[in-house]
Amino acid sequence: LFFFFSSRRRHTRSSLVSWARRCVQETGISGLKAFDGEDLKFAERATLQKAQQKDWIEQQKREKGEFKQLVKTEEKAYAKQASELNRMRGMLEDETNAKKRDMLKSIQLHNQQLAKEKKEKEAKKKFEDLEQEYQEIKFSLNTYGEKGVMPETFDELAKTKGIV
Repeated sequence: LFFFFSSRRRHTRSSLVSWARRCVQETGISGLKAFDGEDLKFAERATLQKAQQKDWIEQQKREKGEFKQLVKTEEKAYAKQASELNRMRGMLEDETNAKKRDMLKSIQLHNQQLAKEKKEKEAKKKFEDLEQEYQEIKFSLNTYGEKGVMPETFDELAKTKGIV
């Protein structure tokens, strides 16, 4: 006995699988729907897909608007911060310049005071030198008795010159 029935069954099954694979490769999975029957919910599914697409587009627009608003807000905040920093920098520069002016004025006053003290020291030194010279001349005239210049007239001469 032969089991022809069994082998025919295998052959039928394998050829059906081959045919299905070939159809999928040629037309894609959606091509098989024609064999399964009519798509009764096509219009309902298309309407749902359109509504989903519309919602998605609206969501994209809303997100884009929110992003633009966020960028504007950040730009305003940055501009405000930059303005505040510039104002503070200006105040610090003004304060620094005022301190520099005060320091320069203080240095000038100190230098003027030093110059005045130096001038007074020089005048005092000059006066002391003249006084010493006067005393030496007076001593030498008294000691040696030089003729023609009397010590009294020399004192008067020194007073007129501002030595004594």
